[in-house]
Amino acid sequence: MGVAQIAGYTVTRELGQGGMGKVFQALSPQGGTVAIKTMLLSPGVDARTRWETVERFQREARAARSLMHPNIVQVLDIGADQDTFFIVMEFLDGQTVRELIELAGAIRLERAVQIMAASCEALAYAHDQGIVHRDIKPDNIMLLRNGTVKLTDFGLAAIVAEKGVTHTGTVMGTFAYMSPEQARGEKLDARSDIFSLGSTFYEMLTGRPPFPGTTPAAVLSGILNTEPQPIQGLPASISRTVTKCLRKQPHYRFQNAREIIAGLRNGDTSAAAAGTAILPGRPVTPPPAVAPPRDSGVPASTGGAIVSRPAVETPLAGFRCSKCGERMNRSVATCWKCGAPNSLMVQRTQQAKRQQEINQALSGLEDPTKKGGRSRPR
Repeated sequence: MGVAQIAGYTVTRELGQGGMGKVFQALSPQGGTVAIKTMLLSPGVDARTRWETVERFQREARAARSLMHPNIVQVLDIGADQDTFFIVMEFLDGQTVRELIELAGAIRLERAVQIMAASCEALAYAHDQGIVHRDIKPDNIMLLRNGTVKLTDFGLAAIVAEKGVTHTGTVMGTFAYMSPEQARGEKLDARSDIFSLGSTFYEMLTGRPPFPGTTPAAVLSGILNTEPQPIQGLPASISRTVTKCLRKQPHYRFQNAREIIAGLRNGDTSAAAAGTAILPGRPVTPPPAVAPPRDSGVPASTGGAIVSRPAVETPLAGFRCSKCGERMNRSVATCWKCGAPNSLMVQRTQQAKRQQEINQALSGLEDPTKKGGRSRPR
């Protein structure tokens, strides 16, 4: 942009460029480090485009400035300097979820849950203020060096109380993460953000978006018509959360962000009995099927393999050692014949430990089921 100062703020370097303008790192008149998001209109832009761009920029400023929450980027100042409109925000030292995924692929489960929970806290607060973000995606969730999660970029935010802000028939947002109703240009509410956050959570857990495609049309077709590929090996509480966030119909999703946090807390170790992996996206090879004795009475439809039926809890019902194939009691730690560990007990122990780690990751948050369901800024 070629300027050293913006309304008294000394620009030190350019941080990036967005759809409406550039973002700079700068020093405030008091000497603190801030980020400045600018919008510079081209002199040749037509009147309608100019009005729409300015209105969108000012809407972001109004939306973000009204939100005071530890998981939402804080707006410090708003103004104009000649033809440059600007928003001054706190400087965030860290990386986006997008950058972390590109660097590491799938994010470690406990960290992904922490990011999801903090994002839910931010969204619950914003929705309480009547603001729908409309552009939740990995690029707009910032991870600070101290571990704090910040929701950013309210450039598409809709202030529900303002008339004429959400226009039915207008598609705005990022294709890969928008909800079905957003893709159809329908009126949006908080549940649209929940779908977008679910898409982001899915990508954190797998390293890939839930609705891949080489063209926007292919992506939108997936959002509208297909279900995402299931993620193997998740604790049941996490799997249910992802699935419910990504329901096509809003009334089948979580109805507010606090319900998501409650769902993450609701541990369930039943997935261990299915022989699934502990790490997301990495299915464990199940123990080899062991042919039963000819007189065992196993139905031919099972392919001649022993099939475990959890409803039958007799000690030896259909359970064999995964190493030597000998029948063994599911309640003992090791096989009596070869000494191999009981694979079912190992899976259950690992699953319980994983859910405990998830609960510990959420321990710093208020339980919405115990305090009337309201989230307060800290």
